[in-house]
Amino acid sequence: MLTPKFSIEQTEKFVIVTLHIPHVKISESEIFIEDTEFKFYLKPYYLRLNFSNEITEDGSEHAQYDVEKGDVIVHIPKKNPGEDFTDLAMINKLLAPKNSVSKPKIEVIGSSNDQAVKPLPSFPEDFTWEWDQEYPQEDYSSDSVFYGFCNKYKNHYASFVNEFPELLDLPMPDQTHPYNRKALLQLDLLGNFDMEHYLSDFLNMNEFVGDVIHYQPRYMSNPDQFSFVDDEQQLLCQLPHCTINIEKIEIKRALIGLVDILFAFVFDHLTNCGEISVESPWNICKISSQLSWLHTPSTLKECLQLNFSRALTFPLYRHFDFCSRVLEDLKFIVSKGRPLILKCLLGVYDILRKHEYYYLHNNVFVKDYCLWIQTVDERHVKKLIEALNNLPVITKSDLPFPLEEFEAFTDMTNLESSEDSETSCSTESDESTSGSESDDSSSSEIDLRSMAVKQSVCDENEDINMSCLSAAIDNISLAKNSDDFNKPANVLKPLIEELD
Repeated sequence: MLTPKFSIEQTEKFVIVTLHIPHVKISESEIFIEDTEFKFYLKPYYLRLNFSNEITEDGSEHAQYDVEKGDVIVHIPKKNPGEDFTDLAMINKLLAPKNSVSKPKIEVIGSSNDQAVKPLPSFPEDFTWEWDQEYPQEDYSSDSVFYGFCNKYKNHYASFVNEFPELLDLPMPDQTHPYNRKALLQLDLLGNFDMEHYLSDFLNMNEFVGDVIHYQPRYMSNPDQFSFVDDEQQLLCQLPHCTINIEKIEIKRALIGLVDILFAFVFDHLTNCGEISVESPWNICKISSQLSWLHTPSTLKECLQLNFSRALTFPLYRHFDFCSRVLEDLKFIVSKGRPLILKCLLGVYDILRKHEYYYLHNNVFVKDYCLWIQTVDERHVKKLIEALNNLPVITKSDLPFPLEEFEAFTDMTNLESSEDSETSCSTESDESTSGSESDDSSSSEIDLRSMAVKQSVCDENEDINMSCLSAAIDNISLAKNSDDFNKPANVLKPLIEELD
């Protein structure tokens, strides 16, 4: 059977379902309405929808066929007129059969009693944003290495990393323990940050940020009144028709991971002024710490710090003010709720699925986020935007790079250049030879003083760079002193020995 293209809207008394099924014999169609379930059948098309509220068959239901457009428009009466049907935009939730829940892949191999395993609650209780502390595990075997949405997957990348080495920045993803990913990520950031590139974009702000900063993205135009286009509906229909419920402790991890992916999407969307470029898959995967290192940050602040740091290290355009603009747009998207979030996630899904190897991330991360966001309690989304709004402003001092020192050095250099220029302009062309020699001597003194200042600042910044690298190494020094350091699976051992 084929699932037809369809759209849904509602009035005070009816839910209106429009199905696009051209070139059919409409007299052979069948419609079924009961409780919350609606079914439509006309060979070879079949559609089943489960609404969040009850519908009824009271004689006022009716359908009409638009021959020119090939659309069947079905008016389904609401059991309680005036009731608002929520989640009409959540297509996968509507298509899912009753009581269809996708859970983490857990195999029960034995039980001491005959009690049935209770299903996870659909809407977990409220939670705080304090991260639960866990004592580091002793097991470093590959069987303990999980990643992806809520750590549901393992051994997914094993057969691809050799063929596509650029798929991940993380070496040996199926052997590297989660506790080592963050340390490796930090070392990689420090090794790849380019001061000259950053300062070039900092000094030439108007050439890049000036054009992009005023761009009005599509998601800001009538965000409260939008519908999924045909391509997006097609993508939703291709996703599994099920819902995903997760444990309470995993909701925080999922929401933080959602912010990580949305930040990367918004960055690329603004960079290309709403268009999709050949660099879009690379941009999204590089800026997201999940899609590059399989690392899900433990707090919102850490998540945004990593997003800012990666956005200032890898893309073509690197500017702190632009990252701040991306964060504001991200807050706007989250504040508009699940439909707009889902639209952005579908954008990520569509971009990655067309790439030679980045499509693999859809199976591990993006697909599950698209399914989960359709059923997550709206209260949790509201808590997320509250947490984002209450989060202290991300500043340059929060990042692992001495950006303020670099900028101060640049300002000092520009000041010295300005002084040299003024001194040169004040020299009169008709001065005597002795006067010219005196001016040359003075100019030489200024140049020498300028070189000394620059050398001093360079030495100071070199010390700063070394202190930053030392701080990153200190974060993983415990691994060296622990008993686990000598285990073969610990990938930090050769790095630490080399740094020593």
